[in-house]
Amino acid sequence: MCALKQTITEEIGAKKKVFFILSSLTSGGSERVFWNLAQGFNKDKFDITIVILDSTVNCFSMDLAGVRFIDLKTKKASKSFFSLYAVLKKEAPYAVFSTTDHINILVSLVGRFLKIPMLIARASNIPHEQRLFEGFKSRFYELFTRLSYSGYRQIICQSEEMKQSLMDTYNVNQKLIKVIANPVLRTDKLKVDTTPVKVYKLLVVARFALEKGLERLVDIMAGLPENYHLDFVGTGVLKDKIRQKISNLQLDNRLKIIGEIKNIHEVMVQHDLMVLSSYTEGFPNVVLEALTVGLPVVTFKVSGIPGLIIDGFNGYVLEQDDLTGFRARIIEACTQTKWNRAEIRQNVYEKCALDKISAEYEELIN
Repeated sequence: MCALKQTITEEIGAKKKVFFILSSLTSGGSERVFWNLAQGFNKDKFDITIVILDSTVNCFSMDLAGVRFIDLKTKKASKSFFSLYAVLKKEAPYAVFSTTDHINILVSLVGRFLKIPMLIARASNIPHEQRLFEGFKSRFYELFTRLSYSGYRQIICQSEEMKQSLMDTYNVNQKLIKVIANPVLRTDKLKVDTTPVKVYKLLVVARFALEKGLERLVDIMAGLPENYHLDFVGTGVLKDKIRQKISNLQLDNRLKIIGEIKNIHEVMVQHDLMVLSSYTEGFPNVVLEALTVGLPVVTFKVSGIPGLIIDGFNGYVLEQDDLTGFRARIIEACTQTKWNRAEIRQNVYEKCALDKISAEYEELIN
């Protein structure tokens, strides 16, 4: 009897093992979300592990206090079933979080052969909008994602738009869906206003992919005066095509492709405005990051933006395809509107600070 009481006491007092599953630690938004959350979870209550399929290219540190990393070295989700199964069977975590369609499918399959009390998927896009840009690939993921969601105890969306899309596209029970915004780390970087300058520096951080709308952003820039410059941060399959368009329009002197970077906040404070030209987003992390340094944002309306951007306070929101309005708002943001950068930062912390969002994630498994 005493031994039984001791065992029960140990189980009650024991930390719960929490695993986050990622394909890699590259510069994607989903990777940043889980990397942030791993730091935000209460280490007195949870043992945190990040499992990645491939650590060949890392944009985030694997040296985090209280966070263990496991590299499966499998590279692709299609080749990771047995490796992931072996790790989860041995470790027996209480909760497993997965994100992005291909990892959600993988974890759902593995989870069907194991007893994991809390299997939780994080959706990362608006599925009905993805159809417009990914064709057959999107249809493939749509079929298997629909099946995979049936194996999860909970599904996390970052916006009401995403929740509705999951319900409509995959017929997911709304009782299983929890809307939680993405977290943002606090930073000591803050954009400092200087005396009026002759050149206005704009920044876009995005994959060079069709859904990011970078081609129309080049068109927008072509109609702006010569003293408006734009830096592209990111990489992707359309990079060469965008570079060629910039050259064809003779914009090389003020539109630059920088590539991938790690010191995102240091780069942001060197610019006057963030722009987001996407046709679709799940929840744009780059907007969060910009707001934490007091950098205003001009953006087309996509998922997550209505809860973040307040016109005239921290940026401007344009309806999709309003290129003329987008161009006008850029000029207004750079020349006419006076931004209270400290209040911009405080506002986003109140909504999306890491401790707040981590607590909401913890609540799912407590």
